Amino acid sequence: MVIKIRAKQAMMQLPMIPVISVVFNLLIVFMLAPSASSREGYLTTNLPTSSGPVANKPTLTEVRLRVILEDVGPDGVYIDNAKNEFCSIKVEGRELGGDFGALQAYLEEKRNQGLAPTTPILLAPTMPTLHEWVVKAFDAAVASRFTNVQFAVPYE
Repeated sequence: MVIKIRAKQAMMQLPMIPVISVVFNLLIVFMLAPSASSREGYLTTNLPTSSGPVANKPTLTEVRLRVILEDVGPDGVYIDNAKNEFCSIKVEGRELGGDFGALQAYLEEKRNQGLAPTTPILLAPTMPTLHEWVVKAFDAAVASRFTNVQFAVPYE
């Protein structure tokens, strides 16, 4: 009877240089991939300024009602660095005082004059204006059946 003894095979080793190379390539790809997605979805176009057969088309201007909300004192004057407890409402240069009912009536009057419900109403508060007043102005615009109420960044 013949007994065969198998010699131990040497363990295979994985070459490390190609592995390190692949890891660094993957690292570079995943570092550069997020920067490409910021430009995704934007196509630059070079269109002619006039389009179609009509050269003198009337320009359409967007009608927008700007409601300015200012934080004022009891006399209607803003005092810097003071706690002013009253709101001044201005629409299209017209002073409405601090009455949000008057704002709603003014907006309803505009709606009844034929202003579309999708007309943008831009609420523009000053920096110290209370959020409560902005919400009341928003409620007045919605109660007047306007559906496109926008908020401007508060200014000083």
